[in-house]
Amino acid sequence: MSFSSLRSALAFLTVIPVATRDGSPGERLGRAVFPAVGLLLGLVAWVALWLGSLLGGPLFGAVAALAALAVLTGGLHLDGFGDCADGLLASGSREHRLEIMRDPRLGAFGVVALVLLLLADAALLQRLGVRLALPSLVAAGAISRLAMLGVLVALPYVRPEGLGRAASGRSRRDLALGSLLAAPTLVLAWPHAVLGAGLAAGAAAGIAALAHNRIGGATGDVYGAVSELAQFAVLVAFVVPL
Repeated sequence: MSFSSLRSALAFLTVIPVATRDGSPGERLGRAVFPAVGLLLGLVAWVALWLGSLLGGPLFGAVAALAALAVLTGGLHLDGFGDCADGLLASGSREHRLEIMRDPRLGAFGVVALVLLLLADAALLQRLGVRLALPSLVAAGAISRLAMLGVLVALPYVRPEGLGRAASGRSRRDLALGSLLAAPTLVLAWPHAVLGAGLAAGAAAGIAALAHNRIGGATGDVYGAVSELAQFAVLVAFVVPL
């Protein structure tokens, strides 16, 4: 894992100012190290949860963790999830759905979906508590970004432009390397982490199939939706009694 790859992945997945001098995140966007960036985001989210729990209790800690993730990612994944709820569930032509997803304004589907997702994430984190939230957030961060990478590799990018186009491409080597980076998180409370990986894969496959059916491939919004739903799937796995 080179520094340039990590810098590119950080520039693509977060708002941390580590882009190259011309302002771009880099040529390959460090796709193979997406899970490593997710792991780091999970650690930061846990620190926010721990501090928030000390100050205001478990629920405040859960909200602090989600707020930290939203700030560090610029809310892009959440925005993508909301746009996908609006666009992929809309009636009409493929072009009409893509236009809805491009619109910066959220519709009813998007608002409701975002509110329900954040409430569900907060409820799960509150139930996990500080101790179990550490492995769950780390695993969720790595596995969700691996799921995003899987969709980047599997689906064609359907827009003629956009940052997502630079990230897309069918390099199985990147997916293999990303899987190796995410694999160590499976030993953290391993029965839950392994279940989480399976649920996340199912969630990613479901979104990918829906996107392929409705718009013929993926957009940056689809990548964000995959990340958010895969993260939620991992958190669900950690509250399941095993």
